[in-house]
Amino acid sequence: MSPLTQAIELDGRMREPLWATADSALLTEFEPELGAVTSERTVVKVLANADMLVLGIRCDDPDPDRITSFSRARDADLSAEDHVRIVLDPFLNEQSGYVFAVNPDGARYDALITEQAQRLGGRENPDWDTIWEAAAARSPSGWSVEIRIPIKSLLYKPGLTEWGFNVQRRVQRKLETERWAFPGRNWRITQMSRAGRLVDLPDLRLDRGLSVRPALVTVSSRATGSLDATQRIGSNTLAFLSIHTDFAETEVDQRRTNVSRFSLFFPEKRWFFLEGTDIFDFGPGISPDVVPFWSRRVGLFNGQTVPIEVGTKESGRVGETSFGLLAVRTGALPGLVPATDMAVVRVKQNVFGESSARWVTPPARPGAGWRAPTSCSRAHTCWVTRTHSWACGA
Repeated sequence: MSPLTQAIELDGRMREPLWATADSALLTEFEPELGAVTSERTVVKVLANADMLVLGIRCDDPDPDRITSFSRARDADLSAEDHVRIVLDPFLNEQSGYVFAVNPDGARYDALITEQAQRLGGRENPDWDTIWEAAAARSPSGWSVEIRIPIKSLLYKPGLTEWGFNVQRRVQRKLETERWAFPGRNWRITQMSRAGRLVDLPDLRLDRGLSVRPALVTVSSRATGSLDATQRIGSNTLAFLSIHTDFAETEVDQRRTNVSRFSLFFPEKRWFFLEGTDIFDFGPGISPDVVPFWSRRVGLFNGQTVPIEVGTKESGRVGETSFGLLAVRTGALPGLVPATDMAVVRVKQNVFGESSARWVTPPARPGAGWRAPTSCSRAHTCWVTRTHSWACGA
């Protein structure tokens, strides 16, 4: 990594003098042939200062007219087209991280890597979004992309001078995949234990770290105000407040037909619940839909939507401890459910290097009032990550 000492025009062309002198990394093909010399050379460069990371990736292609790229929407599935994918592990714990991907037309994709996802083979949560920018450009020799990620868009462990880091490129028409660290078919790029290191990070600056999103919703000539606020508490903790929560901008669920006797599992897409979801995303690692706590049940009762009057959430990591608190007050539905207070607390403490002790209190169902933990038992052992876990809960 090289220092960012001048402004970079984000146009995807990497024309500034800094790019010519920045340290470079080359990718190695592992699909379809491991270690093969490819004509599609990929060069990765990273610049950083106290406020942002800027990445430049040059993707050579001897036949640029055959580049495969068709997506334009945010968070589109880029797996069937040319793209570059970046992962960051700012806590250097090899269990969580962030994903950023861009195709040759500049379509952006971001996702969150959670500890639960690591147990399930390095999967990711694409419903998470943050603030970042990217621009791509094509040329007679291929295509290139510039990516700017503000430091305040990420949570990270203070004092680190290196982060977990990896880069991967897909050349779709040849079904070729290249990667920087640990190129191999046995690992996904999102398995952070197989990431490389982004070294020589500067001292990072957070500024105020406050974001506020007010809204006014009008229904049948009745106006209701709502407010969402996020405050960073240091580099590794977030606090949220939501009043008269409005989910009007939330992406709708995909229509599905259930032909089984089991309930369908729909992903969480509401902004308030997605922020900090890596703390509350946990379980035995059997399946993505086997989890002790699922926030989609908050604000829903017997298929009816229950309004959320106020909610707060705090989550973060301090040393070897991860913690999360979610408290919500839902409104009343006459004849169905009274106003209800619900809360869930989760604490995880890493011990002995490869083990962890966990404590979780499940939330109450609407109408049940507050609920607290009443017992403690050994819950499961996750051999996939070699992590022995004890969970406490009601």
